[in-house]
Amino acid sequence: RRIIHGTSDGRLFSLDAKNGKLDPKFASGGVLDLRAKLDPKVAALSYGPTSAPAVWKNTVIVGVSCDEGPGIAAPGDIRAFDVRTGEEVWRFQTVPRPGELGNETWEGDSWKDRGGANAWGGFSIDVDRGLVFAGLGSAAFDFYGGDRHGANLFANCTIALDAKTGKRVWHFQTLRHDLWDHDLPVYPNLVTVIHDGKKIDAVAQVTKTALVWVFDRVTGKPLWPIEERLVPQS
Repeated sequence: RRIIHGTSDGRLFSLDAKNGKLDPKFASGGVLDLRAKLDPKVAALSYGPTSAPAVWKNTVIVGVSCDEGPGIAAPGDIRAFDVRTGEEVWRFQTVPRPGELGNETWEGDSWKDRGGANAWGGFSIDVDRGLVFAGLGSAAFDFYGGDRHGANLFANCTIALDAKTGKRVWHFQTLRHDLWDHDLPVYPNLVTVIHDGKKIDAVAQVTKTALVWVFDRVTGKPLWPIEERLVPQS
């Protein structure tokens, strides 16, 4: 048995649950430097887990806190590691690169060096289905969007990933082009509800605005109609 613990300075520890000693077989003497594989120009910036990592089978899934202010920032990517060795298994880039789904929602090269869109609130996992769920934060700069025109996927999204591969299964964006720091503050809760007389496995995403969004856990289809509204420009 192991205790997997992340620290906000960008490290992941594996401890023997019986005696609290570091596991020498994990990463470097029991400690994984999460900054080691970052672009050197952002590796020294704010970066590290602020919520508990999640474990699915032999995989530990890690979200991070990163800069949301102006200027370049470390990425908010969701990363997964072998729980025994510390080797990276997959990485989901929450700000898509060219050729990836969602990159077209960032005008020009505004995706580059972009912080935020991070799963700082942790994860929920449907163990049997192998699904990882997260609520993602706003894109940096979280109170200004003049340098990132577009919907800015996958910021402000409830997202489901394949736990084995890290591939996107479905997503729903609760706010386009956030200018108000309306991060999704926590992972969606796994719930089972009675809807139209049928029992449905679902996820319920709470928000900073006191709205609760409820989706079919497998398909991402909303259980109740959602009306998208424009907001006044200022």
